[in-house]
Amino acid sequence: MSKYKQEILSYLMAHQTEYVSGQTLANHFNISRTAIWKAIEALKTQGFTFESIKNKGYRITDLPHQWDRDLLSYVLKDAIIDQLYVYEEVTSTQTIAHELCLTHDEPLLVLSEIQTSGRGRYKRPWSSQQNTGLWMSLVLHPNISYQQIATFNLFISIAIAEAIKAITHLEPKIKWPNDIYINNKKVCGFLTEINGDSDGVHTVICGIGININHNIDDFDGRLRQTATSLKIESKEEIDRYQFIKTLMDMIAHYYDMFLTQPFSEIKSVYKSYSMIWDRTLRYTEGNKQIHGKAVDLKDDGVLVVLDDNGALHQFISADIEV
Repeated sequence: MSKYKQEILSYLMAHQTEYVSGQTLANHFNISRTAIWKAIEALKTQGFTFESIKNKGYRITDLPHQWDRDLLSYVLKDAIIDQLYVYEEVTSTQTIAHELCLTHDEPLLVLSEIQTSGRGRYKRPWSSQQNTGLWMSLVLHPNISYQQIATFNLFISIAIAEAIKAITHLEPKIKWPNDIYINNKKVCGFLTEINGDSDGVHTVICGIGININHNIDDFDGRLRQTATSLKIESKEEIDRYQFIKTLMDMIAHYYDMFLTQPFSEIKSVYKSYSMIWDRTLRYTEGNKQIHGKAVDLKDDGVLVVLDDNGALHQFISADIEV
């Protein structure tokens, strides 16, 4: 039944502007009208709303507000993944992705409605509320050198920024290397972890967290000063399914560029999104901490910073306070 349910949903989504009769569906899939009815009833329990008119058939009128695996499978049918894992609640999608890597060799996506222990860079906690954001981990297998991984984050951050811009028409900015801001408040962060050996990097696990439909009251007092959401900034509710489709399309495009082109080819695009130029900021990498201005971004992704004393410093992945 689950197989037919997915296929019936895909058919109805492809004909969403018209009514489709139960007999048409039965003939198309070579199953009984009863099987069609059972599939429709199962979809209703998942949050799909149907209009049903005698002698006309079924038409989808509303979609689930929560993440639904059947609908995501349809929306992401052309994505760069072979497997999709959707959960209602996990500790962290990144943790689940690491576990799946032990038994899976194909590209996959892990998505959860809630994370109880979401984390970002430097093991910082990430608040992951239900029905509001996008909490995901994408597993890819690029087979690249360790030197190339620094620019992976830069390519993917452009993909995220352009997805946000396409959906909201806002002007997102990137805080090097990969945090996304709107109006000087953080809307997205992502964490890249790798598995490899002496031959290079074989697996990249990219955890992405995006605040989509949060209201200001969804953030605690401290976060209200530093965090925002696409809804807050655009003043419109965002269709999360439309957003993840756009995001995955952008990631596919820039991931292909990452594999086939040097970062120098799109460095100017990255710099146009960057928010750190002409600002004196604090840079921390390990035990090293300076105040200075970013003056250059090298072709290998290394950031060059001029400190207050006129000395130049190079950073691979510093924490920057804005």
